[in-house]
Amino acid sequence: MKPDLFENQLTGDVRDFARQVWLAGLGAFARAQEEGSKVFDTLVQEGQAVDAQMKKTASEKTQQIKEGIEAVKDKVDEIRDQAAGGWNKLEEVFQTRVARALSRLGVPTRDDIQQLLQQVELLTQNIQELSQAAELEAKARKARPAKNTAELATSSTA
Repeated sequence: MKPDLFENQLTGDVRDFARQVWLAGLGAFARAQEEGSKVFDTLVQEGQAVDAQMKKTASEKTQQIKEGIEAVKDKVDEIRDQAAGGWNKLEEVFQTRVARALSRLGVPTRDDIQQLLQQVELLTQNIQELSQAAELEAKARKARPAKNTAELATSSTA
């Protein structure tokens, strides 16, 4: 008899516990239905806040990277200018030394050649002017003797 009573009480306890679990599940389901949209809206708001924070952080990092790139570009430009200045100075030194060596060898410079060309042009002009003057004088001489011969012929007949 005791085992039947124990089994009936145990079965009743299990039934009561199962019923309580069932009711708890129904209560959770009902609460989830009621508060589900609230929870969803809250999660959406939290997601938007996280998204905004991530965008802000990404924007800040992007700006930092851009500033870093600009700093590197400035440094590269500075180094390039220094290198170009060094090359220019080296080129000037080289040109000066070559010019000195050519001068020692007696090779005329561009300026010397330019001066000679100007002198040649001036001499050419003088020669042309003298040639034209000589031609005019020769023409004048030829015209005078013919004139003198004609004058002599007219004066001997008179």
